[in-house]
Amino acid sequence: MMPLFDKIGFEPKLVLFDLDGTLLNSLPDLYSASLSMADVLNINAPSLTHVEQWVGNGAAVLVQRILANQFQPSSVDPRFDHALQLYMDAYHQLGNRQSHLYGGVEALLSELHQKGISQGVVTNKPNRFTEPLLSQFGILHYFDLVYSGDSFTEKKPHPMPLLMAAQQIGVSLEECLMVGDSSNDINAAKACGMPCLGVRGGYNHGRDVAECEPDWVIDSL
Repeated sequence: MMPLFDKIGFEPKLVLFDLDGTLLNSLPDLYSASLSMADVLNINAPSLTHVEQWVGNGAAVLVQRILANQFQPSSVDPRFDHALQLYMDAYHQLGNRQSHLYGGVEALLSELHQKGISQGVVTNKPNRFTEPLLSQFGILHYFDLVYSGDSFTEKKPHPMPLLMAAQQIGVSLEECLMVGDSSNDINAAKACGMPCLGVRGGYNHGRDVAECEPDWVIDSL
């Protein structure tokens, strides 16, 4: 078995990866898009730390948090629709020039592919960005499925995308492994009984992913 699977004690038939904070360090571009939106709206610009702690639940939730300047907005800001469009346009225009794959990612994906283990991406990022981003970084061809935040009626931490992934590949939940950096990934896996691996160093709302009690925790891929 691969060293990673030696560590966790089994070799899955399907490995599902989160994207932002797990495979890709995208925070610099997410932050730049947030600053651009705030500038146009003439609101207080969020700090880098705030954006790092507020990402993970999809672009819409991030925008709501920035408008409210807090993690849990009490109401929907009347500027929300305009703000979301500004954010999406800014993120698109940035072209992920500041983002980069984490160390070891491409080697791991390649080794999984060579071993014939199915792979997928399950992210809360909007679909319009997900596959172009994977293609831009040269890793799209490794994945048998790519699910985005708007692929289904529910997104992580709801288990629906994970359940659909296992069904599409034709494997049991016990034969899968969800790999992610945040509570959204770990809670989605726990909700459907899928083994899960937490990766430190991503974006977990300012908390160590170990606090979410995944089955296993590693410092990096």
